[in-house]
Amino acid sequence: MMNPIVEENLISFKELEQKIFAYVCELGREITRIMLESYDRELAEGRDKKAYRGKGSRRTTIKTVYGEVEYRRRVYRTETEDGQSAHVFLLDQAMDKFTVEEINLMCVFEGQDRKSMIADIKNVIPHIQDSDMVELARQVLGKLEAMSDEEFAEVAMEAAE
Repeated sequence: MMNPIVEENLISFKELEQKIFAYVCELGREITRIMLESYDRELAEGRDKKAYRGKGSRRTTIKTVYGEVEYRRRVYRTETEDGQSAHVFLLDQAMDKFTVEEINLMCVFEGQDRKSMIADIKNVIPHIQDSDMVELARQVLGKLEAMSDEEFAEVAMEAAE
């Protein structure tokens, strides 16, 4: 099967290798999307419906070794410990990963340690006019506060283009 393709110069081995690699990466992205959305569905069904009120879903992107994966995840309204309303993504919390949007926000404060970043984000929140950006900043804060300095040091701070 392979010999006729190579012998007849229909495609070089390098081109074949690149096509297979691209296909496998595409397949990996699709499998990841399906798994993430399926896990999000499970979390939605098993959540405390009184504590987490469904508010629809949003599209996001996550970076993987085989490329960016775009998927949908559900957003919920809940109350924080101090009684304020907050929007959360149970899938993000369960995965304990930063989304592309979260990494991009963190890159604004790049070069800082975790505690300085937390303080700066808290100082900026009152000045943010966009409610979606405030939600995003609060999500980042929650994840930063939940991780150690060692875990923070392993986060790849590379803004998406």
